[in-house]
Amino acid sequence: MKYGIEFRHLHYFACVAEELHFSRAADKLGMAQAPLSQQIRQLEERIGTRLFLRTTRSVKLTPAGEIFLRHAMEILGGIDRAVTHTRSISGDDGGKIYVSGVHVALSHILPEVIAEFHRKYPNIQVDVQLLGTASQLEMLQSGKVQVAFIRPTNPAGFLKTDHLLKEGFVAVLPKHHRLAERDDIGVRDFAGEPIITYAPTIGASYHHAIMDAFRRAAIYPMIVQEVSHTLAIATLVAAGVGIAIAPSWLAHNLSPHLVYRPLDEIPDEVELIIGWQANETSKVILDFIEIAKNTCAGRNRLRSMVAR
Repeated sequence: MKYGIEFRHLHYFACVAEELHFSRAADKLGMAQAPLSQQIRQLEERIGTRLFLRTTRSVKLTPAGEIFLRHAMEILGGIDRAVTHTRSISGDDGGKIYVSGVHVALSHILPEVIAEFHRKYPNIQVDVQLLGTASQLEMLQSGKVQVAFIRPTNPAGFLKTDHLLKEGFVAVLPKHHRLAERDDIGVRDFAGEPIITYAPTIGASYHHAIMDAFRRAAIYPMIVQEVSHTLAIATLVAAGVGIAIAPSWLAHNLSPHLVYRPLDEIPDEVELIIGWQANETSKVILDFIEIAKNTCAGRNRLRSMVAR
């Protein structure tokens, strides 16, 4: 390597940075303290700066050490993902795959998908992360995740996608609101009510679908607050700030403060898709994608999952 830094240097450095104690780090690594200290000094010499501030009582990362730790963890994580991905291509039974998704994927789709996947690959772990679509695309392109459950996005050369399902909407009401006493309500019932909704630049699909529904109902919504996340809408409605329209998966986020009612007049407009690298060749990962598509077949209406 250009600077003479080896994998062991990063591994030793990360362990000391985690423990902030050379003796404990040495015990964890199964080595003596003196050679560990020597390896860290060697790393500092090759980088050209101190990574730790050492006293007789404490060990702390320097500002440079904090920056290097982020890069070291990125490299170490990349090696782990590379080994896992390589094993999955070679057909080994063990390893891990990395999957990310928006909230509805984690709450409604992935439990069933992972259960089916584990029946076929019982020794492969599935690491799951909750992320927005933009973050998932970055991680998918960099190889930090192999499968992403995202909202529709602009075409990208590195990406392949397939449709999974569409979801509808529900009214989100405080438990003691007058509309909560009714089983059937419509968009026109929102007239004159304080409304919490999505910011137009974040979650744009939700925003436009909801605003279009208000326009079709010929009402001008009295918006009191715009937010960036569906769970924030639930919190503010529960607090009595206003009422809201949200995707139907929220109805499974049970709360003693909230009541949900389906809004059949709003089309199922918000799509969930699955994405993966266009050059993916791993049979394990391609099987995971196929299981996800089969699981979602015929489930194009999340509204049917809402208890009426």
